[in-house]
Amino acid sequence: MRITLETIVSVLLLPLASHGINLPTNRKIFHGNLGLNSTNLHRGGVAVGFLPGFRERLAPNAVWDINHLLPAPMAIVGDYIHLQAHDPNLSILDLHLPHILNSPGNPVWQIALLPSEGLDKVTPYVAERIAIKMAWINSHGISVWLRFAHEMNGDWYGWGLQPELFKEKWKMITYAIRARTRGTYMLWAPNVGFGPYVDSIRGGYSRYWPGADSVDISGLSFYHFGGEDRLNVLPRPGEALEKIKQFADLYGSGQGKPVILAETGAAYTTSLSSGLPNYGGASNHDIKLAWLQQLLSGDLKQHVPELKAISWFELIKDENSGVRGTSVKCEDYRLIVGEHRLSRDAVRYLGGDYY
Repeated sequence: MRITLETIVSVLLLPLASHGINLPTNRKIFHGNLGLNSTNLHRGGVAVGFLPGFRERLAPNAVWDINHLLPAPMAIVGDYIHLQAHDPNLSILDLHLPHILNSPGNPVWQIALLPSEGLDKVTPYVAERIAIKMAWINSHGISVWLRFAHEMNGDWYGWGLQPELFKEKWKMITYAIRARTRGTYMLWAPNVGFGPYVDSIRGGYSRYWPGADSVDISGLSFYHFGGEDRLNVLPRPGEALEKIKQFADLYGSGQGKPVILAETGAAYTTSLSSGLPNYGGASNHDIKLAWLQQLLSGDLKQHVPELKAISWFELIKDENSGVRGTSVKCEDYRLIVGEHRLSRDAVRYLGGDYY
């Protein structure tokens, strides 16, 4: 999912620790199980997390807004951070830290680290500063899944479609982190495959695989969009299983790695000009609940036992007709803090048995 600079900057509006947030001092990392707390939100053996909207322009939300509706605290909190020359020490993370520390259940902090100024700017010095910062976060009792240069197999980010340079920088960061801490897991997370072949530069996987020795978790960004036309249609039967199993066979069991969905969700699309739903006929409620059920079904877990977690993209966004076009549609991904009936039924599903 393309994240704009506006999204990242808006998080800076979060209050500082010195402004009334009490920092817990008794947090401890959960060793083993990828740092996941087994008492946080799980369904059918799969941990469930969210990527909150923080202070998005449209319908902002934060960890608490989601958590207080859930049957158990979210297991993972997703975040996005720009890697920029003016902030080599990643001090922006200092602003976010109190909110992670004050989240119940000590969730994993899944940090997408965006090399916005280019992969060539990631030098050994930068890698070392990243490693120091991750070790500092881990010292506060927080496990990190570091998702560097995610969706690198797409063309919507400036670091995309550069497989050799990506692998070089990935390994540089991995080795720097491992020299300092074991509480940070390297999360390799391409976009779900959309190229003609597994080794395609655009939309493939294999050219971007840095090797099993430098990856701790294999992840995907995988959404139900209703095709290129963004139709409001139900996921077809087996839609999630087909793609996730293909990926897991290659980079889960195929490489001895756990698999997660680093970003997922299902879009409900409306026109910005008319406010009317896009064609397709399925409701917001039915689209999202069907996708959630596919992801957390016993069938998927049975076929992909290495699936450990999913993180839902809890945002609503105005989208454009191209990478730099004018916004023409609204895509609502929210599962919990949007439509009331959907939220109610999703929470019941997350807290209940399979059906």
